[in-house]
Amino acid sequence: MQHAINGEGGPIYAIARQPLIVDELLAEAELTTGLSDWGPDDFREPLDVFIAAIEAEANLHPAGRLRLRGEVMHALENRLRHYRYLADNPTVLNERIVAPIIVTGSPRAGTSMMHELIALLPNMRAPVTWEYWWPTPFTNHRGGRDPRIELANADVRLLAELSVAMDGIHTYGGLQLREDPSAMLPTFRADPLWTYSRVPSYDRWIQANGLRPGYEYHRQVLQILQHQAQDNRTWVIKAPSHLGYLELMLELYPDARIVVCHRDPMAMISSVSSLIATLRWSSAEGVDFKEVARESMDQFGRNLDAVLDMRKRGVLTDDRCIDVTFDRFTGDQAGAVKAIAERFGIPFPAATEQALADHLAAKPRGRHGGHAHSVDALGMDIAAERARFADYMTYFHVRPEEAGD
Repeated sequence: MQHAINGEGGPIYAIARQPLIVDELLAEAELTTGLSDWGPDDFREPLDVFIAAIEAEANLHPAGRLRLRGEVMHALENRLRHYRYLADNPTVLNERIVAPIIVTGSPRAGTSMMHELIALLPNMRAPVTWEYWWPTPFTNHRGGRDPRIELANADVRLLAELSVAMDGIHTYGGLQLREDPSAMLPTFRADPLWTYSRVPSYDRWIQANGLRPGYEYHRQVLQILQHQAQDNRTWVIKAPSHLGYLELMLELYPDARIVVCHRDPMAMISSVSSLIATLRWSSAEGVDFKEVARESMDQFGRNLDAVLDMRKRGVLTDDRCIDVTFDRFTGDQAGAVKAIAERFGIPFPAATEQALADHLAAKPRGRHGGHAHSVDALGMDIAAERARFADYMTYFHVRPEEAGD
């Protein structure tokens, strides 16, 4: 593996070292797919900004550059396939996404397990990795196991191969439930782009211009998947970053129901900074851990401020939004989900209760070795940060933790 990271792989790594040129990437995607309809051109500027940031700021090693190039090409090809599918199937946009459940909240606050458990409730479905990795069907597939599953699994498992600590932090696989921003990648307005690589100029551009085209594209992806499945199950979708965009999501899904997971920001920040640093170490020559922590605190601090503001303004009301603290959830995960089901009027039969118990028994915390992290390594003024979030913690009844819990 170290030979690959060092670029000792022959001609393919010579390609990895070449600069990324947007027009060449676009031409290659068109040649590979045989398609040329890109849809709205609102992806071009963020693509240009992102590629420029990768070249100037990301400091990727050859294996990281090769992986990044592959991800960009895959996103571009998916975009072309997306608009071809819509052209061939115009009724897709008539699909109604009815009363989805949106799971969001602080990173490392239990949102992934919450997502998995709510998806086990009757008549629910959640997007899995392979669906977001390649939403449109293979034209030559005729029954049997969908080939997109294994292709997606091989792709996402590469990340764990490049970083041996990854499975102890977050599980990746083709059949795992997937966060929504991965479906937004073809718009080049999606948080994995600034999470996986150091691209501060791109991050600033996103803060100034927003993610609306990404969320609109994501809704179309759900419509495409729903059209293929031909069922009326309720979507359960998830991303911590939705916190900063809940008003936009309520515009797109007016009858949405929202579950917000809350955790002490100082415990969250040491955990999420460790995750992001691990992600970047898999692709970059080096990572400044304190810089990652500062970026993360600024980003998620804005999101926590946003959800507090929406609650105070009455945008998020108790009839459509449920707040769950980390200690409440970890104390009784099945009980927390049962309370959510009752609030939203979702049946909770004995079979569902057993399904939740079985799922939790199969996924004990720390089964992949755990995740060590410490706030002491962040170089932050902990007292000042606690004062910054005092209103948030008081309003949502968030218990202070020892960082690293």
